[in-house]
Amino acid sequence: MLDEQAPTLRIKDVDLTQYADKLIARFANPALKHKTWQIAMDGSQKLPQRMLAGIRIHLGRETDWSLLALGVAGWMRYVSGVDDAGNAIDVRDPLSDKIRELVAGSSSEQRVTALLSLREVFGDDLPDNPHFVQAIEQAWQQIAQFGAHQALLNTLKI
Repeated sequence: MLDEQAPTLRIKDVDLTQYADKLIARFANPALKHKTWQIAMDGSQKLPQRMLAGIRIHLGRETDWSLLALGVAGWMRYVSGVDDAGNAIDVRDPLSDKIRELVAGSSSEQRVTALLSLREVFGDDLPDNPHFVQAIEQAWQQIAQFGAHQALLNTLKI
């Protein structure tokens, strides 16, 4: 968050390190009753401002955004409707019908290309940017090959 997102933000009078620490403490709180799907739901509406805007800045600066790429690929995995264990995921998104059609009409190898056709999410620029497409495809392959948890560890180089 601090390495990739913070450099893309323009927020006055906010200590981003302190904010990140509070956010991590909140996520670690066992009393927090949010389920993962609640955080992920409506992702097609959240992704553009929460991740893609920062990615556009990184592309312009030619700086690293590998964790953001993994986040986008993770969203693609979620909306594909199946988790790492092959269990069905209840996808809750305003574009779920359209997404379901794209997923049904694509193999795992075609999934990134299929989902990048969602111009209402990715705009006209990102699907046509070879650096963006390649990074998302690589992140998708990491998740497909190793699972989400190991893909994250690999990306973090842990």
